[in-house]
Amino acid sequence: MALGLVLSGGGIKAGAHIGVLKALHENGIKPDVVSGTSAGAIVAGLYAYGYTPEEIGLIGNRLAKRYYDVDYPGILSSIFSFMCQGTLTIDGLIKGNIIESYMHRLTKGTKIRDAKIPVAITAVDINNTNIVVFTSCMERLLWRDDFLFVTDSSFAEAIRASIAIPGVFKPKIYRNMRLVDGGIRANLPVEIVRRIGAEKVIAVNLSYSGYPVPGVSDILEISLQAIELMVFQITRPSIESANIIISPVIHEVKQREMGKIDYIIDCGYRATKSIMPKIKKLIN
Repeated sequence: MALGLVLSGGGIKAGAHIGVLKALHENGIKPDVVSGTSAGAIVAGLYAYGYTPEEIGLIGNRLAKRYYDVDYPGILSSIFSFMCQGTLTIDGLIKGNIIESYMHRLTKGTKIRDAKIPVAITAVDINNTNIVVFTSCMERLLWRDDFLFVTDSSFAEAIRASIAIPGVFKPKIYRNMRLVDGGIRANLPVEIVRRIGAEKVIAVNLSYSGYPVPGVSDILEISLQAIELMVFQITRPSIESANIIISPVIHEVKQREMGKIDYIIDCGYRATKSIMPKIKKLIN
């Protein structure tokens, strides 16, 4: 039986995915197939490349301390353009070049088709709304007209495209496509992970849970919360189709609070440990 693991978007909260993997490995459970979206694509991609949960945890701590290149010249130019002409010219606050280069170094420029285990990472072409699936298993996926499948990109390109939160990161330009965060259409790609071989699926959902979220005030928090509200309804069918859903409880962590990554990892670890009997029953 092939076990699939699906990792949703969630910004800094995606550190919980690392804790989930850690708990699974401690119990001798290793996913055979993995998919991820947005920040979940970072963990899914690095895991499919071959990193252990402990190694991904170290990488997560490094990412929390740097690797964000704000486009200050672009912001100033856009403000000037808006004041003079009434038009905004900037397409994202963060360039994303540094994090893509870092992912390239971590994965040594490896193509996603050479992943150690089957993997799928999602993005969206904002120009035509198609879901773009970066995957190592394209031959199993040709079943929908609004999906485009890519196997010859690098891990770094796929991850960079999937994390491009609209308005925060600049879109990833790839093959004349303008790619943004895959969570817009496929925040929890359960259907896709089944298509690439998973028979049983554990999905980790870090999106809006339907409960009030206090303290949403700055531009980043507002943008991310707005996106989570939009994807909340479209994620429900995916939640219902997974065999097991893990929803780590992460209290009052804002997206800018990068120093809380260890706490977030532990939230994912504890959430997984708490339902380990159910997981073992599923795979046995």
